[in-house]
Amino acid sequence: MNRTFSMKPWVALIHAKRLAVFLLAVCILSLMGCGSTTKVYNTDKTVLYKGDLYNMRNVQRISPQVNGKLPNGDVKDMKGMDKKAIQALLDESSPIMVSMIVEMDSQEMVYARKSVSKYSEFSSMTKSFEGAMNKINKFMANKKSTQLKL
Repeated sequence: MNRTFSMKPWVALIHAKRLAVFLLAVCILSLMGCGSTTKVYNTDKTVLYKGDLYNMRNVQRISPQVNGKLPNGDVKDMKGMDKKAIQALLDESSPIMVSMIVEMDSQEMVYARKSVSKYSEFSSMTKSFEGAMNKINKFMANKKSTQLKL
């Protein structure tokens, strides 16, 4: 009972063509997903403010700093002060030169520097500074954006 299976040559050629088309289709379908899943953004991030360009590519830490220079020359950290403490400081020694600075590792960006004699002036400066800090944080979190103009 030795049985051999014989196939005509043209039938074998048809099966080989179908197998080649099938394997090609499988390869194409498997490669289609590779290009769309891996995206690498390797661009420099920069902040443009008042004509100065700050490179943010390797910045690890961004922190706000609010200082007040009193008329006698002392510098006071005003970052965590509440309204009553600021009003008391203004009543005691007015005007105060307030500096709002964005620290970026070793770089400093002076966002605002103004002589303040009323709490309302300080409050409007603080509101603008907090808005700028929010914009910087969103900019740094967005991998696609490359430049922020403040």
